[in-house]
Amino acid sequence: MSVIQYSFKLPMRGELLPQAAYIPVFHDWIRTALITDDVTIDVADYAHVQGGPGVLLVCHEGMYVVDRSRGECGLAYHRRRGVAPDDGVEGARVGLVRLVRAAKLLAGDARLPGLSFDTTRLEIRVLDRLRVDNDAQGWERVEGPLRGAIGAVWGGEVTFEPVATDKRQPLTVHARLPERTIDALLA
Repeated sequence: MSVIQYSFKLPMRGELLPQAAYIPVFHDWIRTALITDDVTIDVADYAHVQGGPGVLLVCHEGMYVVDRSRGECGLAYHRRRGVAPDDGVEGARVGLVRLVRAAKLLAGDARLPGLSFDTTRLEIRVLDRLRVDNDAQGWERVEGPLRGAIGAVWGGEVTFEPVATDKRQPLTVHARLPERTIDALLA
């Protein structure tokens, strides 16, 4: 069975918008059923938590998060559940495609002027700690599927930089990617 519990975070560029600016946008995504491959549930505001998750759009399978944790603000998608395909690449690709699609929607929303993303970097966390330990063997298990998923969405070469974290934390790597506009990414 493939791993599906990934967190992908795409950094934001430039001056950051207030966290409250994302709340009506996420509420509109629920109201208009803009997300069609998951059930949208609610919007949560954790902007008061310093260095915390910020604003979340909670869905049945995962969460879209304007994430300020780990020292950098970005848009993240945390996939928690869903059907695990036999193909490990597809298991990783689903979360990555959802992140890119949400980034395109946010970047194109007139209520969020100047919002853009750094498409040359991606933070990846493997949230399934029962199947993937934060060690060399864990990385060996997910590296191929991650390369395949990122290649399908970005194209080009990807390099990974491990992030030294406590072994009790999820396996975390930073990906360096070829520069693309957000609209050029396949989602």
